[in-house]
Amino acid sequence: MKNDWIDRLPKVELHCHLDGSVHPRRMLDYLQSVGEAVPTDLEGQMFAGEACASLTEYLRCFTLPLRLLQTEAGLERAVIDLLEDAGGENIRYMEIRFAPNLHLAGGLTYDQVFQAVERGCREGMAATGVCCRFIACALRTDSEENNLAMLEAAKDWFPRLFCAADLAGNENGHPMADSRNYFRRVNQLGIPFTVHAGETGVRENVHLALDYGAARIGHGIAMAGDRELQRQCREAGVGIELCPTSNFQTRAARSWAGYPLREYLDAGLLATLNTDNRTVSRTDLTREYRRAVEEGGCTRADAFALVRGGVTMSFASEQVKAAIRSELDGMELTDRQ
Repeated sequence: MKNDWIDRLPKVELHCHLDGSVHPRRMLDYLQSVGEAVPTDLEGQMFAGEACASLTEYLRCFTLPLRLLQTEAGLERAVIDLLEDAGGENIRYMEIRFAPNLHLAGGLTYDQVFQAVERGCREGMAATGVCCRFIACALRTDSEENNLAMLEAAKDWFPRLFCAADLAGNENGHPMADSRNYFRRVNQLGIPFTVHAGETGVRENVHLALDYGAARIGHGIAMAGDRELQRQCREAGVGIELCPTSNFQTRAARSWAGYPLREYLDAGLLATLNTDNRTVSRTDLTREYRRAVEEGGCTRADAFALVRGGVTMSFASEQVKAAIRSELDGMELTDRQ
């Protein structure tokens, strides 16, 4: 196969949502187990598709899978499935993010949610060899009170389960300044964090993320063309988590011709490729790299740089980072011989 080196490439994934990556077959099993009628367009309700018109429409695809993720068994199985997928792609390290407040509707407590994903993680890592950590997401659409309550519940699970915090959700109509107290508390606790910012054209959110002390920016498409903002990110060592297929579906970018991947690499930014939501976007990390090379003009050297950027900006231990870098070095050396 053309560019089969992409399949062999050791990879890291830093931006992948659990609820956006539930297997349709698990959803089918769940609906049948509770005696509910299976929608004739089950997959259509879980896949955004190329005709998706906006982030708002994209987010509707989360409604159905979230029903599955209200039980400990559902959460545990979803994590195992995701790590099995990752293992099949030569992913060596993965950060899975989820919003704990979205998994309480069925009566679970925070600790039950955390214990379930921890069990899934333990089993999935043992089966696949993928090193996995989690990111706890607050939500722009939730109240400050609920976001702070989630953070207080999760704080004792750092670093045992969680490696970082996040703020996710639709930026439109939800000013990031409304989450100031959340970020203040994250900083008080000494927890590193990434922020969904600049996904839907709101460049000011990238500025605020930097002001609040973010280690990474999720998406960051809105800072395309802003050399000063890119300089600030570069000098602060702030990484950019790019998710091309998702960005095209939400109309953050229209095509590879206007996608800022090349611009960010040329600007010396730490950047890496991610799936965002494997099921909603019908993608995987190998496909994202393949598209970047075959459609986005990335070279083989660029692909290695993107993986190395992901390793550097990850919240992994130095031991894990060193192992992945060594594997990348070995692949480059072997391919040159």
